[in-house]
Amino acid sequence: MESKEDQVPLQETIYKPISQDTTPTTLKPETSESTSWFVYFAASVANLVAFAIGIAFGWPSPVLPKLSGKVDPDNNPLGRPATHSEESWIAGLAALGGIFGPLIVGVLVDKIGRKRTLLLLVLPMVTSLLAQAFAKTVLIFYITRFLIGVGAGGSLTVLPIYLAEIAETHNRGTLGCLLGIFISLGLLFTFSVGPFLTIRNFCLLCSVPLIIFMVVFSLWIPETPQFLASTNKNRELEITLTKLRNKTPSEIQKEVVEITNAVLEESRNKGNFTDLFKRKGLRKGIIVILGTIILQQFAGINAVLAYMQTIFDAAGNGLAPEISTIIIGVIQTLATVATGFLVERLGRRLLLLASALGSSVSLIALGLFFHLKTNGFNVETVSWLPVASLIAYIVAFNIGLGPLPWAVMAELFPPNVKSAASTITSVVCFTGAFIITLFFPSIALLLGMAKSFWIFAVVCFGGTIFIYYVLPETKGRSLQEIQRLLEGNKT
Repeated sequence: MESKEDQVPLQETIYKPISQDTTPTTLKPETSESTSWFVYFAASVANLVAFAIGIAFGWPSPVLPKLSGKVDPDNNPLGRPATHSEESWIAGLAALGGIFGPLIVGVLVDKIGRKRTLLLLVLPMVTSLLAQAFAKTVLIFYITRFLIGVGAGGSLTVLPIYLAEIAETHNRGTLGCLLGIFISLGLLFTFSVGPFLTIRNFCLLCSVPLIIFMVVFSLWIPETPQFLASTNKNRELEITLTKLRNKTPSEIQKEVVEITNAVLEESRNKGNFTDLFKRKGLRKGIIVILGTIILQQFAGINAVLAYMQTIFDAAGNGLAPEISTIIIGVIQTLATVATGFLVERLGRRLLLLASALGSSVSLIALGLFFHLKTNGFNVETVSWLPVASLIAYIVAFNIGLGPLPWAVMAELFPPNVKSAASTITSVVCFTGAFIITLFFPSIALLLGMAKSFWIFAVVCFGGTIFIYYVLPETKGRSLQEIQRLLEGNKT
């Protein structure tokens, strides 16, 4: 039961340390840049959900060849080969579910908290994986893929908020990069393990990280300080900060006041969707982020990830498709880690330009291989080209287009409209993912692999021009400076 102190209005709260620390402030060492191991532990546990999201979107790569009967037909749970249309829907329905996840989160995250919302979103993901392990009909795969997408889409909206709110200024970038790293690790896990297990065993194994998350996160990982402040849980706020910061109660009092004031200010100026279109700077911000997120999706990444094993199988370069996908997964993880070190040195704009242009060139090369093979040319001398092109594409994509649109989105909008901007961005993101994942096989059949990849290449080249002329550099700029840039005031 909360004390009266915990129940007073936010603006009238006077904070008192949980325990008395009489050491004079002047004698205390400077601890502003110190970091508790617990905050990294908390972030890593939270990112087990990101690991599962990587699994969810890489899942079709090893599973679809088995459902189609091309690989291990004796263990196909359907008892027959899946049709081309069924494969497309199984792959695409996760992205369709992802469209609805952010809409649900927008209601829950401020009512029941970040922690409870994440735990709630994990339930359909775990249930879906367990159901897939024993599924014997296409309908079950349809339903479970949609549900896992709902959980993934909602989690991708909540996780950045959770990580940002448990972090400090000096480690916020590092903790933010963990999300992309764990997604890449989830994809790598899928590519490395999925091809060598039956669908049942693979799905059961995929559920383990989420079960671990549910147990550890619910028992030992706290709610964010900002949500605790917004609900006037003052003692719990102090306890959480002392644990996250590895400081004494008196040392965290300044941050307690800062968080409380920031939450109060945000509650007074809470924005909504319509506010995003009332000011020139916010309208331009929406154009920038939606253009960038559309580029991210129509650069073809979901088609490549979902059908990677199929692509290598079609290339027939002599290297086992399973080994090729593992190589790509390792490269993707390394590229994502490298981005965390480069983004504060080279800036967002330069990395995004290099990413879009590099993706375009590598997709042109990949398309060229399939063009030569389809038209009867001897491709034995360039059998290395599919792997090399995809490695170049994965590196190029993951140094910019993969992780940075979300980081840029967080910098383009003030706190009072950030939730609305994040929801719109997530919905557009998963809509694009659904369209590409669902229709890529049909486009590839109609136009051929070569022209399909060349279309993605053209989109990436157009995106390079868009970034060059529209996207401002946000590195090292305050929120106020970024808003002035978007308003057209360069001073």
